[in-house]
Amino acid sequence: MLAAGLVGGFLARGIFDDSNDSADGVSANAPVFTADGELRQETHDHADFAVYVRGQRLDFNGPEFLSTEGKDLSKNVHIHAPRTNVVHIHREQTTWDEFLTSLGMAVDDTCLTLGGGEKLCNAGTETLKFFVNGVRIDSLMFKDLGDLDRVLISFGAEDDTTVRKQIDSVTDEACIPGEQCNARIDPNNKDQEPCTRTGTTCVK
Repeated sequence: MLAAGLVGGFLARGIFDDSNDSADGVSANAPVFTADGELRQETHDHADFAVYVRGQRLDFNGPEFLSTEGKDLSKNVHIHAPRTNVVHIHREQTTWDEFLTSLGMAVDDTCLTLGGGEKLCNAGTETLKFFVNGVRIDSLMFKDLGDLDRVLISFGAEDDTTVRKQIDSVTDEACIPGEQCNARIDPNNKDQEPCTRTGTTCVK
C-alpha cells in the first residue's frame, strides 16, 4: 500500500509525466553530468587554510599532501607547491571533509584525525575549533570550500588571545592564483603560479 501510494503521489505531481521530454527523448529536467560522470560542475576557486595542533602549525609541504603532475591526490580539490597554504577547488560543492580525506586526514564536529592516524578529540580543556573568515562555526566537515575563504582548524587548549593570533596567521593568498589581485604576482616569476584560474598547467 505504501509503495502504491508513493507511486500515485508521484503520478499526481507529474514526476512520471513525459510531457517535459525534449524532442530527443531526454527530459528537460534531467541532471547534466560531465564526461567523467561527475554531477558537480567544474570550477576553479581557491581558499586559504591553516591547521594548528596544540599551538603548532601543521606543514603541508610534503609529498603525502601535494598533488603533482601524474599524481593526483584528488581531481576535485588539491594543494601543490609553492603555495601549500592555498586549496585549489575544481568542483562546485566540494566540502572540507572531501579535501581533508584526500590528504589522509579526517574531521568531524569534535575530532581531528591526522595523517598518521592520531585522533584528537574534545577532552577537558582541549577542544577542536573552526573559524571561517574569522567567525567561529560549530561544524566544518560538510561546509563547501568557498572562493577566497580563510579557514582555521585549531585543536588545543589555547586561550582566546592565542587563537586570535592563529586566525590572523591564515594567509590571504588565494586571490593570487585566482587572478583577483594580479598586482601581487611577481612579473619576473610568473611560473611560481602554475595553477591559476585561467592557466592550462594545473593538476586536475
